[in-house]
Amino acid sequence: MTDEQYSVKRRIKQYQLRRKARRAEIIVRRLFKIFRFILIIALFYFVYRIANSHYWFLPQDIFITGKNVEILGNSIVSNDKILDTVRKIHLDNEPLYKINPDEMVKELELLSPIKKTYIRRFWFPARLVIMVQEVIPAIIISPSEFTPEIAAYSFDGEFISSEYLPLNEKSHAVKILSYGLPEDDYEKWDVKRIMHLYRIVKETEYYSGEKVQYLDLRIPNNAFIQLETVKIRLGTTDLTVFERIKELASMMKSEDVKRLKDNTKYIDLSWSDVRYINVNQQEE
Repeated sequence: MTDEQYSVKRRIKQYQLRRKARRAEIIVRRLFKIFRFILIIALFYFVYRIANSHYWFLPQDIFITGKNVEILGNSIVSNDKILDTVRKIHLDNEPLYKINPDEMVKELELLSPIKKTYIRRFWFPARLVIMVQEVIPAIIISPSEFTPEIAAYSFDGEFISSEYLPLNEKSHAVKILSYGLPEDDYEKWDVKRIMHLYRIVKETEYYSGEKVQYLDLRIPNNAFIQLETVKIRLGTTDLTVFERIKELASMMKSEDVKRLKDNTKYIDLSWSDVRYINVNQQEE
């Protein structure tokens, strides 16, 4: 075999190998396209199935049974009250991601103790988490020391009706006794009045070293404040009361108060320049 014949034969063999390689490349490319097409179809089907899965749908009785709902942050408004409020809202039979919680938020924030509401939606299973931020009670109001409270006020002046009372035991609100007389109707108190009364209680605790049980405003211009061991007569509760309260720091440590404490009716701080101890009359 001449060199020319060998060269021709080698080129033919190389050409055949290249044709086989191109044919194999075309087959692989076509198989990849088919696989990609099948994968895209499967992905669309999967997305369709996920989007229409029953796990996206809230139960129609979700606000009746209370299942699939978690309520967080509430201590004044009960879970039942929150569920009753959102139960008024009609939920369309739509996937969870299409439900707009704004209407529920709006209804819940109409409740006076609720300051802010956040609603989060979760999937698998479909459920709601309702997070509420409540006002902080500053004072509670009662007609007497032995009866339940009938109203309360928050630090920002929000009126809390008896519907949400009694408050949680962890509340640090101070107790005010009031009949709601026209001279001092508690339903008309503003933030300034509320914080004034709160300050009276807290300064009394500071200067006396005792916990205040209640502030009695049932008799106009003749206020009393009950400590753990003794009652204090404050008289008027104008701005001069804070100077009079400061006298407790020395009076509570005096020997007269210690000696007469068991027989003391009240310590009188109603006068600007006179302080005295009113004792119970001894029976003969």
